Amino acid sequence: MAVGPLSLCPGSVLGEIYDVSDVNAEKKRVEAYMLAAARKAGVPIPSGETLDEEPDFRFDDEIPALGIELSEVLRPASSNHGILPVEQESFHNEIMTKAQQDYYDGSNAKPVHVSVYFTNTRGGKRNKAELALALTEFVKANVDRTNPFVSFYRPETPDGFDSIFIKAESRDWWCGEGGGYSLDDIRPQLAARISSKDKLVPTYRANLPAGARVWLLLYTGVTVARSMMIPHGIEEWRFSFRFDRVFWFTALEGQFAEIQRAAAANTVGS
Repeated sequence: MAVGPLSLCPGSVLGEIYDVSDVNAEKKRVEAYMLAAARKAGVPIPSGETLDEEPDFRFDDEIPALGIELSEVLRPASSNHGILPVEQESFHNEIMTKAQQDYYDGSNAKPVHVSVYFTNTRGGKRNKAELALALTEFVKANVDRTNPFVSFYRPETPDGFDSIFIKAESRDWWCGEGGGYSLDDIRPQLAARISSKDKLVPTYRANLPAGARVWLLLYTGVTVARSMMIPHGIEEWRFSFRFDRVFWFTALEGQFAEIQRAAAANTVGS
């Protein structure tokens, strides 16, 4: 069973929650957004968090104290012919950015909004510069046909593009991503993310007050490359971990599930 909606790229979460100036600013901004969104969706996360490292957030006013680590669950490469969907999305975004810049670097460039769907290469490699150049030249050659827009589909489009839409409008160019994944892709991804963070539980506990609880909040984003839905029956799944509680929040649906433990472990609290 393949699932996965269409979405637009580039995609980003909204809202600045913390003023973080170091190299991890974007990561921390996303994590702060996901923590707040998960709390709004019903995950029992208290208010009054402090931004930290290992774990990502701490709640020292709670009794006992609480630390929460976050980790993103992504669609795997196995769902996209061996290429991580998030890497493919980034590749496409870079093409759109370069093509738009090159178009407006030309003389007397008319304002246009361009949207495209790329051809699925099914794991094949493409040249970024060649694709950007092909798109730029195609838009230049067809911009005068906008009235107020014009659409092109294969085989009219350059190699590498399934469709190109050009509109006489001053707005950033974007691309649409398509894709899906199977139910069999989900469990290994959850297991991998839990396992990678579970190794650090002793470090998290050492960085928190004695007796503190440590939770893991897994999350998935809203773009095609990042989103996966919580499957029916996940309450029957079991994973081994030393966290006191583990939750999975899906931003696209605004839903969450608590992940169940495979076997009893020595925990501090719940």
